[in-house]
Amino acid sequence: MRPIPTLFIAATLALATCPVAAQSAPIEIGAGASATRDNETTLALTAAWLPEWRRTEHGVLRWDVGAIYVRGRDDTRLNLDEDVGVFHGGARYERDNGFVAGFGAGVQVGRTDALSGNPQFVSSIGWRWQRFSLMARHISNASIKQPNDGETMLVATWRLR
Repeated sequence: MRPIPTLFIAATLALATCPVAAQSAPIEIGAGASATRDNETTLALTAAWLPEWRRTEHGVLRWDVGAIYVRGRDDTRLNLDEDVGVFHGGARYERDNGFVAGFGAGVQVGRTDALSGNPQFVSSIGWRWQRFSLMARHISNASIKQPNDGETMLVATWRLR
């Protein structure tokens, strides 16, 4: 097994089996496709722990602590062949009508032309229907280090709780 998927699976299992995490907040897992320059696509997996921070009049603000795995690509002219993991923390706002938006910062393990240096910034926008969500996410280092192609993904997620 490659080291990044092993780290990602270990982090996901730790979130899902930790009694405190499992009882106190939703855990969300997801899968989808990620694209970068020239529409080079690959598998993306996500996991997040979402404890409630505060309730608002029309929704809830949550902490968003998680991991994103982006599988390397073999058939490409760009340097994208290495798997990359991004471990991040931030905040997510979930409106009662289903709208979801979030932002956070994180660190990466692995390096490609798309994700080329720390810190990485993770932005999310999407829609949630009870336990299911469809999210667009973007990971980038905001041109702090070049190259800075970033990864843009469409991810379907499921809340375990």
